[in-house]
Amino acid sequence: MHEILEKIARLIPSLPRAERRIAEALAENPEAIERMTLAQISRESGTSEASIVRFCRRLGYDGYTTLKEAFTVANHEEPDTVNTIDVQDNMAAILNKLYKNNLEVLSETLAIKENKYEEALMALLQANSIHFFAVGDAYVAAKLSYIKFKRIGVACSAEEDIMLQMIAASNLTKNDVAVAVSYEGRSRNVVEAMKIAKQRGATTISITRRDNSPLLEYTDIRLLVSANDLTVGRDKVTRRISDQFMLEALYLGYESRLGRGCKEHITATQQAIDYNKI
Repeated sequence: MHEILEKIARLIPSLPRAERRIAEALAENPEAIERMTLAQISRESGTSEASIVRFCRRLGYDGYTTLKEAFTVANHEEPDTVNTIDVQDNMAAILNKLYKNNLEVLSETLAIKENKYEEALMALLQANSIHFFAVGDAYVAAKLSYIKFKRIGVACSAEEDIMLQMIAASNLTKNDVAVAVSYEGRSRNVVEAMKIAKQRGATTISITRRDNSPLLEYTDIRLLVSANDLTVGRDKVTRRISDQFMLEALYLGYESRLGRGCKEHITATQQAIDYNKI
């Protein structure tokens, strides 16, 4: 998928309903835009021509004509290697691509208007305990966040074992918060843990890319993120950037609201672990 389609895919979660239908229509059939007029695209997507123009401008184009021209060029050009890591790239090229990719991902995450950051933060502040649920590489981001909250005296958990995750979820109450981290929102065990947490009355927060995933069925507060993968094997290591960004923001918000109490905990925990330093 060329760069334009990748950008459209990353923007879909944050788009208004009409523009989302346009984006989905183009994503499903990108070649069609070459032969379709503005009026035809309007009928195909069930949206107004004005909505299409607004969508084009959101992507950085003056209007439908310039977007159509960009699609035509992209559909006939050689595979794009500008936004992917190629086996021939030297370290300078890799660092430059990674830097640009991360900036783009974070900018697009911030542009998602649907996210209720303050609501998520207030839920954490009011919780008796916070519990993180994730698997695979998403667990790394969740575990790091758990460590940070643990250091400031928050009752929390981040079980790696799947069975222990289910046990943790089943012991939650209406006074607790469950936080899920899942790129696609389709990890069976994470979805099941959040289902249990929801049934127990806990407030559920999900950090994910997909706004129509099974995970969101059991989510009270959704925090959508953007992601873009540069790796040759498409193992999506870079998608964790936006996850960690979101978790870090929540932690910093929590810490700043508690103020002096957090600083005292940090000082105490730092003194407790200083023995491990030479």
